[in-house]
Amino acid sequence: MPSHTRRQFLTALGTTSIALGGCLSPSRPSGDLGDVTGRWEMVGRTPGHTRRATSGPSNPDVVWQTSLDQVRATSTPAVSTGSLYVPVDAISETARHRYRIHALRAATGEERWQVPLRSEPNGPPAVQGNHVVVTAKRALEKGRVVGFQTRYGDEDWLVDIDARLTAPPTIADGVVYVPDWNGRVHALSVGDGSVRWSHNVDAAAGGRTFTEPVAVLGETLYLGSRSGKTGVVALDATTGEKEWEASRRAVTGGPVAHQKGVAVQSHQLVTVFDTDGTRQWSVNIPDARGQQIAADSQHLYVSAGNTVYAIDWNGEEEWTYEAPGGRVGPPAVAGETILIRSETQLLALSRATGDERWSTTPGGVSRGIVTPEAIFLPESDGSVSALGEK
Repeated sequence: MPSHTRRQFLTALGTTSIALGGCLSPSRPSGDLGDVTGRWEMVGRTPGHTRRATSGPSNPDVVWQTSLDQVRATSTPAVSTGSLYVPVDAISETARHRYRIHALRAATGEERWQVPLRSEPNGPPAVQGNHVVVTAKRALEKGRVVGFQTRYGDEDWLVDIDARLTAPPTIADGVVYVPDWNGRVHALSVGDGSVRWSHNVDAAAGGRTFTEPVAVLGETLYLGSRSGKTGVVALDATTGEKEWEASRRAVTGGPVAHQKGVAVQSHQLVTVFDTDGTRQWSVNIPDARGQQIAADSQHLYVSAGNTVYAIDWNGEEEWTYEAPGGRVGPPAVAGETILIRSETQLLALSRATGDERWSTTPGGVSRGIVTPEAIFLPESDGSVSALGEK
């Protein structure tokens, strides 16, 4: 069960926030994107984790690049209401805390504030309203969920979980949903961290259970279990009561919840269920390794090795694209294009045909995010770049 600790005990993770001026290197691009209204507020962009934005830059170039002080590596950020929230690995001889969250102005890359994290974050933060939420590993079998204010980075609340956490948070309708490795799902208020409900869904399975984030569609949560016994589970989002369960092999990717179905990946097998739990179809994807799936009204997009597959909602393969630059990361939908990042390139493909639209060669291999105004890319040298229209 979670242990909810108020403000006087919040120093365990590190509560000091530091308001900063701009940290743009004079040798790097330092342009201005203008008003950034687009959002990618959590892993998968939306609570359903479809990785779909309404549009993205059609002819992108680097507008700004920010080097963060004493940072070795940056990872996938979140963006909301004009601010970019970036998890970083800040290990150095002089850095006081290894892990931090940096808030940047999305338009220019200027740093607004940073907060230390004494626990390693699990992927990107989630943002809703005035709060940014992070899940973290405080020990091998202990987890932590922390809520910060978006304005100055002040820490508002902290909840300790007596189980291993590896899933980033999902926020929907003011509730933070976090699954753990012991088969329990926690629903917390985004405003103060109070526990709405906490249920043990997979008590009999034990071991490696809910390792990936929950997906939310409407009033239902969808989870995939790695235990090999529970499979896919649907819960009522308000009460946590089980709606249905589809027993199957271990789920290694997903779920992705779309109005047309709920998709999960089990190693090389991609399966889609109706939202009532009825199995629609399965398809085998060679060399698939459980990366995040993207979805729109036409297709599911699955990365495997150096190939991207577009599978329609009837389970038929519509097109494939083999990237020239080695293995590819998870796809993202940006309007009429599919964005993928290989080991050497960022590429845009036609979502209808898979034909290449454009490519560029940013540094690093981390997972980026996209809004109509820009593509935000964490870089391997501890910087963050924004690509906008030329």
